[in-house]
Amino acid sequence: MTHLLTILIALSVGVAHANTPTEKTAASAPTFDDGMRTITRYYMAMHAALAADLMTDVTKNAQAIALAAPRLDAKSVTGAHAVRVAILPGKLEAAAKAVQSATDIKTARDAFKGLSKPMAMWASMLKPAGVSVMYCSMAKGSWLQTDTAIKNPYYGAQMLACGEIVGGAGQGAKGGHMKGER
Repeated sequence: MTHLLTILIALSVGVAHANTPTEKTAASAPTFDDGMRTITRYYMAMHAALAADLMTDVTKNAQAIALAAPRLDAKSVTGAHAVRVAILPGKLEAAAKAVQSATDIKTARDAFKGLSKPMAMWASMLKPAGVSVMYCSMAKGSWLQTDTAIKNPYYGAQMLACGEIVGGAGQGAKGGHMKGER
């Protein structure tokens, strides 16, 4: 009976150990693209808030990007853009921390411009589906959107449609005062 009890305990410990979370294997680790999709969701939430003249959750989403960026596996990207992609995690983390420390909407918008630079660099190089790069010449800044109705995060309601699509779906479309420009 003691021998049977010992075997049952050993088996239950082995099963419990087998079900304990361990380090992820390379096969189950998130890819660079998976990580960027997550970061893009946080980024888009910040964009929507700033375009609506709000600070709602801007700090929280910036913090999430600052935590997610160092986990990006840039080494998994090969090819022509591998060297440029390698610098993105550090740039994203630093820029997100700047947004996170903003205490007012003007400072947040200025810092968001810094975060938008590496985001636009990523989108321009790797061309993720459904993501467009926008640019406002008045703000001298770019940003990303998942739709083609221009929503300027740097001016909000003051000049919401100011800008143009410079990459992705709808490229070349202009909004606001830019519609009449050639």
